[in-house]
Amino acid sequence: KIWVYETANYLNATPAVSGDRIIFGGCDAILHVVSGTTGKAVAKVELGQECHVASAPAIAGDKVFMGHYGNEFICVDLKTNKQLWKYVNRQQPFFSSPSLAEDRVVFGGRDKWLHCVKRSDGSRLWTFPTRRKIDGSPVICGDKVVFGSGDGRIYTLSLKDGTLIAKYEIGRPIFS
Repeated sequence: KIWVYETANYLNATPAVSGDRIIFGGCDAILHVVSGTTGKAVAKVELGQECHVASAPAIAGDKVFMGHYGNEFICVDLKTNKQLWKYVNRQQPFFSSPSLAEDRVVFGGRDKWLHCVKRSDGSRLWTFPTRRKIDGSPVICGDKVVFGSGDGRIYTLSLKDGTLIAKYEIGRPIFS
C-alpha cells in the first residue's frame, strides 16, 4: 500500500488523473483533488447539499467538467477551486461521464436527453431526445457522437448540431 485517502461517503465512479492530481467526486457532495504522490488532499470543492457525484469527471487543462445528483452539470476551475458555470436540468440528475471536444462538452441525462454545451460558459448548443435515460458516457469520434440509451438503441449524431446520422436497435437497455 502506498497511501489511502478517505472520504466521508462512498464513491461511485472512476477518478480522473491530470499530472499528479487525482480528481473525483463522491457521495459526500465534494469534488476531491488529491496528490497522486502523497495521497493528501490538494483541494476540496463543496458542491452543495444532495449533490452526490455518480460519474467520472473530464479534465481539460485546469477545468473539470462533471454532473451530479443536484440536477446540474458543472465546470470547476482547479486554479481557484471555484465553480465557473453550471447547466441546470429539469429535476433530473446527470450520471453520464462527459466527453470533451475542442469547444464543447457532451453528456447524457436521466431526463432522456443527450446534451451538448459550450465548454467556455455552459450554454446549450443542442440536445437530442431518446425514449429512456442516458447513464452511459457518449464517445466523440471526429465530427460524430456515439452513445447508448436505456431505450436499447445506439445513436450516432452530428457533433456540430446534434442531428441524427444513424441508430441501431440492440433490444436491451444500455447503461454503460
